Amino acid sequence: MIRYLPILLLALPAMAAFKNTTQVVPLQFGQQQATVIFETTGETIEDAEPHCDCTRIKLSGNKLTATVDTRTFDRDVEKTITAETENGEEVTLSMQFRVPQAIRLSARSLVWKRGAAPTPQVLRITLPKGSPITHISNAALSGDAFDYTPAIVKRGSEYTVTITPRSTAKAALNRLLLTTDSPDPRYQRHIIYLQVKK
Repeated sequence: MIRYLPILLLALPAMAAFKNTTQVVPLQFGQQQATVIFETTGETIEDAEPHCDCTRIKLSGNKLTATVDTRTFDRDVEKTITAETENGEEVTLSMQFRVPQAIRLSARSLVWKRGAAPTPQVLRITLPKGSPITHISNAALSGDAFDYTPAIVKRGSEYTVTITPRSTAKAALNRLLLTTDSPDPRYQRHIIYLQVKK
């Protein structure tokens, strides 16, 4: 004879159901602020704390409105908020900002192996359509371990800089600084690292 044991159901606290806990936010060139709204399916949001000074929040019942200062965002970035609902549950809310690239670099750093041939490498620079940059106004090198030759392939859209180490006999680290004509400070300077390493 088979005996069935009674199953006890434990009363579990209701879980806060946010309609979504992650939002992807595409930004436009030069955008200075973004508003992101999170909502639960009904539970009141009692408290919330942003993890960055760039974020201000406002609570209204089951709705959390985040206003984010995006003026310094020069590449994709994630910002988070910890929210607490009326049942005491804490939830991490994520805002993933997609920042349009005003400049595209074939590499952010160029590396040569110590003792290898000092072969030239070409850094390719392109300006996408709609970019707030219309021209690379200057390319300057910090240090004297490398030689470089900038060239305009197509003014306003494509440039190159050919970089060659003077020697690979010892380790070296220099920076190539690109300066643009953009009026927006976040797009005015771009640094590429040049390194001879083991």
